[in-house]
Amino acid sequence: MTGYWRRGMNLSARAADIIIIGAGAAGLELARMASRQGLAVVLFEQGAPNGRHLFQRIPLMVGKIIGNRRFVDAQDSAPQMAAGNRKLPVLTGRGLGGSSRVNGNVAYAGPPERYRHVFGPLGLDFGSVLQGLHVDPAAPRPLSWADALSEKFLMAAAAQGSPKVPDPDMEDSFAGASVLHVNTKRGLRHNHLEGFRANAAPQNIRIIRAPVERIILDGKRATGVAYEGGEIYAGEVVLSAGAISSPLLLMHSGIGAADMLQAAGLPVLHDLSHVGRHLKDHANLRLQFSCPGHNTLNQKTRGVRALWEGVKYLLGRKDSILRGPGASAGANFANGDIFSDAYRIQLVHFTQDRSQVSDKGIVFERAQKASLGIYALWPKSEGSVRIAKEGTQIDPGFLTDPADVVTSLRGMAQARALMAEMGFAPDPVDAPDEEVLRNGVYSGYHLIGSNRMSVDAGGGVVGPDFAVHGLRGLSVCDASVMPDHLSSHSYLPTIAMARMFAQLRGWAA
Repeated sequence: MTGYWRRGMNLSARAADIIIIGAGAAGLELARMASRQGLAVVLFEQGAPNGRHLFQRIPLMVGKIIGNRRFVDAQDSAPQMAAGNRKLPVLTGRGLGGSSRVNGNVAYAGPPERYRHVFGPLGLDFGSVLQGLHVDPAAPRPLSWADALSEKFLMAAAAQGSPKVPDPDMEDSFAGASVLHVNTKRGLRHNHLEGFRANAAPQNIRIIRAPVERIILDGKRATGVAYEGGEIYAGEVVLSAGAISSPLLLMHSGIGAADMLQAAGLPVLHDLSHVGRHLKDHANLRLQFSCPGHNTLNQKTRGVRALWEGVKYLLGRKDSILRGPGASAGANFANGDIFSDAYRIQLVHFTQDRSQVSDKGIVFERAQKASLGIYALWPKSEGSVRIAKEGTQIDPGFLTDPADVVTSLRGMAQARALMAEMGFAPDPVDAPDEEVLRNGVYSGYHLIGSNRMSVDAGGGVVGPDFAVHGLRGLSVCDASVMPDHLSSHSYLPTIAMARMFAQLRGWAA
């Protein structure tokens, strides 16, 4: 092992115990734990950023790079037939940390009962995994900044049936309203990239920054990867490239639905029909409202006010807008079964033209306004990731299931009730609610499910052990394996997947 990373070593030989493709949240966590077991790890990442850019570290500043192609892969979706026939942006993070370095930095693992609901039929018990991810009451996770408008929202949510709860309890139960939990330390983004740097065994890890072209198969066994620069072999390959790139890499490797691969001119090495299917996302809608007397990010990010927020941040004050995302608080609601028609509403402290996200990032409007973001927590609608000769097609399938429309319409009504409880009125719209919904939803960027876990190949791509059905030496471990949404946000559930993978292997977390 001591000579593993010796300069000039021939990488075409068997050079690793495990190859991990993708250095996002799951890939970094897997590499960290595998390296500490003494395994020789090759970690692939095609993005250049190392996660240390100032705008990646200061939570609010990520809005400035969300459209920058250096930090994100940006593609247009297929026309969303049930959402105004619009092509919507699909954004995923690039570089070390992946999407966890460009997301809203919100940290909710989700309620344990949701994990039991989703993974119980597969025989997986996430109890011990969640104990390590949920908030420790003795050392609660930091909270986002909040202001008087945030307090109005929380009081309104309590009056409408979603009571404010002690912050450490928020992750362990469905109901409740709270200032958002965030992954920060001394006001800077602090998540599993920092954990990787602090706790991995670097002598056992080689990071290769190059696109992986395909997984090498020897019959029905994965033996390595071909990448831009050569080939490398290992005892095991783990795919952790996310809900878009992971199924696409399987397809480029000849693994997927035979008819689709043939039509795309790709070889069929392993016919697996569910690769790329069952893609899910939170279809997010925002309703705007005027809030006279309350400056929002529309005002606080300009001129003297912006300078003052920067001074507060440098002084370590917890009320600086730079310490959290553009949203400050959220609440969950359900009209009946919390696992069938639940929805989430979050207070977003700005308004924007969501169709205009450019390389300059999010541009706030100037009016004294805020908005409430609404989405069905457990959407039924499914889309797909497909490949053809013409290129890749990403279809989130927003609002294709009528149940999601019903739940979202209830969320819209609840949001307007919250605004009234806060003493405000929603911006007038000259259209029926369903039309507003279908023409207004955008991605929540919580993509999951495209390599979903199932008992056998008749229902998904990987088994409860994360191994690809019908193949040896190849596993998938990232958000793409989740059979359904587990939380209002997908970052910590993705880490939960990596921790469960490690638990099954007997690795210490």
